[in-house]
Amino acid sequence: MIQNSPTLLDRMMALEDPRQAAKCTHDLGGVVFMATCGLLCGADDWNAIALFAEVREEWFRQYLKLPGGIPSHDTFNRLFSLLDPAQFRELFTRWVQDVLIDTPLSGVVAIDGKTVRGSRSGNQGAIHMVNAWSTELGVSLGQYKVDQKSNEIKAIPELLDILMLRGCLVTLDAMGCQKKIANKILSAEADYLLAIKRNQRKLHAEADTWFDRYWSEHPDDVPGLSFAEVHSNTHGRQELRRCWVLHDLESCPVATSWNARTIAAVQLDRSSAGTSTSLVRYFVSSRTMDANDVLQATRQHWQVENGLHWVLDVAFGEDQSRARQGYAAENLATLRQIALNLLKQDTTVKVGIKNKRKGCGWSDRYLFHILGLIK
Repeated sequence: MIQNSPTLLDRMMALEDPRQAAKCTHDLGGVVFMATCGLLCGADDWNAIALFAEVREEWFRQYLKLPGGIPSHDTFNRLFSLLDPAQFRELFTRWVQDVLIDTPLSGVVAIDGKTVRGSRSGNQGAIHMVNAWSTELGVSLGQYKVDQKSNEIKAIPELLDILMLRGCLVTLDAMGCQKKIANKILSAEADYLLAIKRNQRKLHAEADTWFDRYWSEHPDDVPGLSFAEVHSNTHGRQELRRCWVLHDLESCPVATSWNARTIAAVQLDRSSAGTSTSLVRYFVSSRTMDANDVLQATRQHWQVENGLHWVLDVAFGEDQSRARQGYAAENLATLRQIALNLLKQDTTVKVGIKNKRKGCGWSDRYLFHILGLIK
């Protein structure tokens, strides 16, 4: 955390306005700040945000000049559709790095994609965002929009470029298992743990061949650095996770070419309502990891689904958002993550994100606390 760092409001007021100054009725930074407060207080669309700002006009005048009064819902939509998403994304990531991170990160950073389904319209597909989630802090570190004519493989390196990852273990599913992405992570002085599927045919075949041979020669597993298993039973679903790791990679030239130090096999046996499934997945890592390390990291990776994607849909209604004009959907997705991070930082009340949003709407004091403002 940087001491005397600009507040979130200061950063928003410093946003570069793409409009002609002489024709501007509303300050861009003020509009973004009002939308942030609206999201925190439970407003999920432009109509609700504009109504919230109108009801709270007297409150906003304590912090904003409001030369044109309160914007209409169309004005909120238009300004967010014009706001440069790269500039807003940089504000978000720098704010996270300067304000929310007390010490250098060292845990798992899970990277995964999410589609904002409600942003689909006509011939235009829904926008798809690649998100980075710190499992150590429980906050979003940044996001990057996937180009309509591209995929996550091109967006992930762009996201990595704007993150501070030194010392972290970056986890990605099979889509991100690309040598270029692995090298990008290593160049950031971080390590990777990547899921291997048949999109990397040679690497997958090498892991598959080695572990098949190992299992045939070692039918009895002995817990230790090279093998571990974890049992769990939640909501009537029983799971057994087993992991085997390989560190001597002399017989694995493909993995060696990736600067790998560990290849792992993780088997998931699941039983629920009389139905059983079994799945084996392979992983490659640039870090020397024992079997327990791999089991823990692969489990932590899915916190991006439960801690971020699920919350965005359930607590913020992201999939129902109909923002589509210009950059509005992308910028609103960034704003939701700013609001989520603000709410995640609060430990004074033991309730979920949806109820924290209600608390902001019910109590000025709680909203001041969340925003870090002094009345």
